[in-house]
Amino acid sequence: MKGLELNILTWDFWRSLKDHVDIVFRPIIEDYGLTMMQTRILLEIKQCGHLTVGSLCSEIGLTSGNASAMCKKLEKAGFIKRNRNPSDERIVELRLTEHGEAIIQKIEDAIEKKYSKLLETRGEEEIKDFAAGIKKFNAIIKEMIMIC
Repeated sequence: MKGLELNILTWDFWRSLKDHVDIVFRPIIEDYGLTMMQTRILLEIKQCGHLTVGSLCSEIGLTSGNASAMCKKLEKAGFIKRNRNPSDERIVELRLTEHGEAIIQKIEDAIEKKYSKLLETRGEEEIKDFAAGIKKFNAIIKEMIMIC
């Protein structure tokens, strides 16, 4: 396979993946007034317990300006708390509020309810293979970035 073919295949896959993920998950989250990226931010904060804006940027690939703007909106909507680190005010720490935790739990429950039967019929081995494929794809993309 040539580099251009790989590039086109990757672009097409990315566009298809983004479109399909939006179709699958957007109906679940839009009832809560959240975008896909806002939901991703909330899930990352939940998974870590708390994190800084800088570490959030590293984890999900946002610029600090975009992350800060989104976090301000999430704070205004009552999903998160933003606190400046007293020893270094440049560092902004993020935590879910009770409201944020409750909404993320509802979203997780809705996803689990909607897709648990599909996951059960696929079997553990197929799901592990799927996850391994995603990890392999990400590793190859990271290698491509390193070449740049």
